[in-house]
Amino acid sequence: MASQERILDSSAHSLGECARLLQNDELVAVPTETVYGLAGNALSGKAVRKIFSVKGRPLIDPLITHFKSARAAFSLVHGSGAAEALAAEFWPGPLTLVLEKKPDIPDLVTAGLSSAAVRVPSQPLMLALLEILDFPLAAPSANPFGYVSPTRPEHVAQTLGPKIGAILDGGPCLHGIESTVLDLRDPKAPRILRPGPICAEAIEAILGRKVDMPLDSPPEGAQVSPGQLTKHYSPRTKIKIVANGQLRFALQEGEAIIANKKPTIAGQDHLYWLSEDGKLEEVARNFFDLLQKLDRMHYTCLTIEAAPEVGIGIAYNDRLRRAASC
Repeated sequence: MASQERILDSSAHSLGECARLLQNDELVAVPTETVYGLAGNALSGKAVRKIFSVKGRPLIDPLITHFKSARAAFSLVHGSGAAEALAAEFWPGPLTLVLEKKPDIPDLVTAGLSSAAVRVPSQPLMLALLEILDFPLAAPSANPFGYVSPTRPEHVAQTLGPKIGAILDGGPCLHGIESTVLDLRDPKAPRILRPGPICAEAIEAILGRKVDMPLDSPPEGAQVSPGQLTKHYSPRTKIKIVANGQLRFALQEGEAIIANKKPTIAGQDHLYWLSEDGKLEEVARNFFDLLQKLDRMHYTCLTIEAAPEVGIGIAYNDRLRRAASC
């Protein structure tokens, strides 16, 4: 684990230290409202290569670039009326837009594609850091590639801590699940590539048109955005998915059971829940945090209840399916 002095508080001094590291092409784990990101200078090939190396991430999986403002983002990608309308409504916030890029964004960031995935985060500490930098930050989740996403600074310390310059402590993440990714390369055919906290209905209300959902199988070759690989977000422990409302509480040896809502049954070891009352925002927020915890408790199987396919439950089920994929 990283030494505690490398987990930096939210002071101006800590922000200055993180800025200094980033300006020298070092990597810093940063809080966002979604998950913790492994940040580096998005315009520096040296820093971006370090991100791929530290994570063990394949070069076909592009990175999301984080900006301090919509104006800054649209200076490096080609906007559109649809993109600007969505930015006005949802930025800062957990919506990533895929748009044709301008030459200043390195091809390494975009897996060699002509498009880039961009967003403006809403986490105050992350925004404050971006404000004192003169470059945007490439920041995939701050974890080894394919492993459970980190939603607390200690998650980062337990996996990547010794490999990076510092961890900026912004506390637990608000959403606990990655941003919605919307492909707007063709504004007339918008498609969600990765579901997240911003649901399709909210996007459709702004665009005034139907939004397509993710393809059933990921495209071959370079991915258009993160989060499209079949196996992702996975703990070492095997996961078994049970349909919503179909959990049975007879435990097998070595098994943990994870329900969405606190069960009426009481006093049973190895039984966990993600929300006291089953509120889907809490289920999604707590999912990766609980997976991180249980994956260190030597269970042989985690039996997890799926969520209803509504709202953020769609994004939660997407992460659950990928985490359980063999």
